[in-house]
Amino acid sequence: MPYSRERASKGGHSDLVRNPDVAAFLNECDFIKQPTEEEAKEIVKDFVEISPSDTLPSTVFASDASPYSEPINGMFPSTQIGYVKNSIVLINVNNYEGLSSPDSRYIDPFKVAELHRNADAISFTLPGSNIRYKGATTVADGFRRAVWEQLSDDRTKMAQSGDFNVVGTLLAIEKENTIILNKCPSCKSKPPTPFIFSDANTIHTCDSCGEEVYLTDSLRLHEPITEFGDNASAITRFMNVVEHLNIANLIRMLHHYQPESLSEMAFFIDGPLAVFGEPADIHRRLMKFYFDISENMKSRGYKAPIILGLIKTGQVAEHASALNKHIKKNTIKLLTDKYKGRWIRGKYDPNGCIGYETYYGQDFLYKTDSGRMFTFCIPYPHERKGERKVFQFTKSEITKYQDTLERTLGIIKLFELELYENAVVPIALAHRHASISLMPGGKVLELVSRNGLNVKK
Repeated sequence: MPYSRERASKGGHSDLVRNPDVAAFLNECDFIKQPTEEEAKEIVKDFVEISPSDTLPSTVFASDASPYSEPINGMFPSTQIGYVKNSIVLINVNNYEGLSSPDSRYIDPFKVAELHRNADAISFTLPGSNIRYKGATTVADGFRRAVWEQLSDDRTKMAQSGDFNVVGTLLAIEKENTIILNKCPSCKSKPPTPFIFSDANTIHTCDSCGEEVYLTDSLRLHEPITEFGDNASAITRFMNVVEHLNIANLIRMLHHYQPESLSEMAFFIDGPLAVFGEPADIHRRLMKFYFDISENMKSRGYKAPIILGLIKTGQVAEHASALNKHIKKNTIKLLTDKYKGRWIRGKYDPNGCIGYETYYGQDFLYKTDSGRMFTFCIPYPHERKGERKVFQFTKSEITKYQDTLERTLGIIKLFELELYENAVVPIALAHRHASISLMPGGKVLELVSRNGLNVKK
C-alpha cells in the first residue's frame, strides 16, 4: 500500500507482463465467451413477437433509493453514520403525453418542471460503526432501535388514518397478521414463550437481558452489524428492503381506499423484484401479497395494477446488450432457468431454481420498436413457490402473465428514454431525486455528521 499522496510507478506493471507464470496461468483459464453469429441466431430464435397494449394506466409511480455510509474522515476508531434516501415520483400519463404540442417538436419546460414537483423523498438516518444510538449497549442494539423508530413513525405513513406505514404493512402481509421471533436478537437467548408481535404488541422485553425486542427485528437487518467494522452492507440491505416495502405499503393503502384508481396505475421499482441478504425471506410474503391483490382486484371487476422492476445492470442486462443487434424489434423472451443456465450462467441445474430464495418476479427481455433493449421483472402469478424443481417450470409459463404483460410493454414503450441505456423516464426522475453524489453531497453529509456528533476536525 502506498503512503498518503505517494504515486505509483508508471512501469510497475512491467514485471507482471514479462512473467512467464502469469502467461501460463492465463493460458489455463476458461470463461463464457460472447456468442458467435450462429449461436446468437440460435439464442434469439425463441423470441416472440408481441404488440404492446395501447390501453395504458393513467398514473405511474416510480421508486428509487440511494445510500451514503462513508466513515467520517480522520476519525479513529472508524466512525460511521448511514443515510438512506428513498424517492417516489408520481407521473400523470396524460400530462406526460402532453409535454410537447402536436405542432412542435420541443418540450414545454414548465410541464417538465411540473413532473419534478410530483416527487417525494423519505430520508432515514442509521447508526454505523462506533455509534451507539440513544445510549444503546451495542451498535447493533442501537441500529435495531433506529430501524424500528423510523419504520413505525409517520415518515412511511401513506394515509392520515389506519396502520398504513411500513410496520403496518409488515404485519398485514404476514400470515394471520402476526410475526413470531424465537430468540432475542440482542442476547440470542430463547425465551420459554416466543416473542409474538401483533397490532397490539409491537415491542417486547427480553427477560434474560432486558433489551427491547421490536417487530422490525424480524427483518434481521441488524445481524451483520459490527462494533467497529464497516456496516455499509447492512445500510444497503435496509435501503433495498425499505424500497420494496414502501411500494407495497402504497399499493396496500390504495387497494383499501381507492381500488378503482389502483387498477389504472403502474409501479416502477429500480432493480429486480427481489430482496437480498438477511431480510430476503420477506420476498415470499411480498409475492403472496401481490398475488392476493391481483386476484382480489380481478374478482371485483378491476384490472390488476402493473408492477415491474427495471433491471439496468448485472449478467442479464449485459447479456441483453450483447444480443441486441441479433434480436428483432417488438419481440420478447421469458428467461427460463434453462435459458439462463445455458446462455448466461454457463451451467443449468434441473433440480434447482434460480432466485428461489430472493426473487418474487420473473425476468423478461424486451426489444421495443425503436430498437432499445429492456430487462424487467413482473410478479410471479403464484401464491407460493412450493418445491424448487417444480417451481422453476411453473414460473416459466408465459400464458399466466398475459393479464399484465402487454400493458407492461405498453408503459415501457411510452416512457423509454434515450438519455441512458435501458432507461425509462419514471426511474430516471426517481433516481434524480433519490441519488446522493459523492461530491458535494457526500462531503456535505460528512459535515452534517461531524456537526451533529459535535466532532471537531
